[in-house]
Amino acid sequence: MEKLTLLIFFLLISFSISYSQSNSQENGFLILNVGNSASMTGKGEAASATSSDATVLWYNPAAVQINQYSNFCFSHNSYIKEFDINIENASLIIKKGNYSYGLGVVYLNYGKLDKTDEVGTIIGEYHPIDIVIAGNYAMRISPYFSFGTNLKIVYEKIDTESSLGFGTDLGVIYDSFIKGLNLAFVLQNIGFSTKMDNERIEFPLTYKIGVHHELNLFEQSELSVSCDLIKFEDEDVKLNLGLEYAFAEVIYTRLGYKIGYDVENFSGGLGIKLNNYRFDYSFTPFQSGLGNAHRFSISYDF
Repeated sequence: MEKLTLLIFFLLISFSISYSQSNSQENGFLILNVGNSASMTGKGEAASATSSDATVLWYNPAAVQINQYSNFCFSHNSYIKEFDINIENASLIIKKGNYSYGLGVVYLNYGKLDKTDEVGTIIGEYHPIDIVIAGNYAMRISPYFSFGTNLKIVYEKIDTESSLGFGTDLGVIYDSFIKGLNLAFVLQNIGFSTKMDNERIEFPLTYKIGVHHELNLFEQSELSVSCDLIKFEDEDVKLNLGLEYAFAEVIYTRLGYKIGYDVENFSGGLGIKLNNYRFDYSFTPFQSGLGNAHRFSISYDF
């Protein structure tokens, strides 16, 4: 079974390389690359090999299997001060032993934008939106390997034009024999869409390789170190680094740093767990005068 898993792993890599080489059109549906989780963005979105709340399905569909419990999570993102941009996310995962399934919805509201004519005169307004719906399935196919997939429907509307897309994510988690060490590979946003204004929108194909390691410092204290190597199509390789310190599995502090991005690097966050409830907050300052992003999440384990 483990040999079969390794074969699937390398087939995913080979397919993703060939798909990238054959796809040279301009990418859209950028909502698919926006972080949805307060807990994950607080540690730099170094997230593909770690467990978290239900929003983990957006980072690696296989990582659902290393979550300890079923979970529901609602997140709100306030994004960039010059525009009234808000993102709402609701995600659910149901654990059933060696398999699990889930559902997630993302709604992006760009706020009110001015509509102008050819000479720049304001003639009205419009309200662009993006909606993503994802169904998740993951299964543990050996003591160490889990595999998962998302099937996604994406809708984007700008003024009177719109496009509908269908896509998938594929992910593998290696829950290693070394205690607390996970490895991951993810291929995201394989898909196609209808045309918008006579132009087809391409999905932002993304590859991730992730590492996550948990260290017990002393009694009731744990430090987690995470790293994701990310390649967005037609962009240079990027690196996401994250730290999370947990005290008594109640208080969480997080730091993240991103390398290779144009307008963001540092991030930070806090979390509090009370019984089965967890409350998370993250803060991401943007460069070039774009302001800050604030993300809030509440989740429930069951």
